[in-house]
Amino acid sequence: MPKRRMTPFARFFIVMLIVVPLAYFGASWYNGDDPLGLRERVGLEKPSSTPTTVKADDESASVESLELRIDQLEEQLKQCRQELQELKTQNSTQQ
Repeated sequence: MPKRRMTPFARFFIVMLIVVPLAYFGASWYNGDDPLGLRERVGLEKPSSTPTTVKADDESASVESLELRIDQLEEQLKQCRQELQELKTQNSTQQ
């Protein structure tokens, strides 16, 4: 028999050294976090790498649609500037 017995606090402390980190990692895992990157190491979740391929037809269609949108926005800008100029002249005549 050992000369000294382990006190209840020492037993509690040793158990807490094991239980607290396990509880933290378990709660983190449950909430969706990955505290140590275990999902990648275990292979549960692989990083998604989707290859981005653009077809030439889609590209030309998108360029045309973008050019059309630019033309529309330029026309709208022209109208807004004209309206602003009219309001400025109207304001200066009132003063």
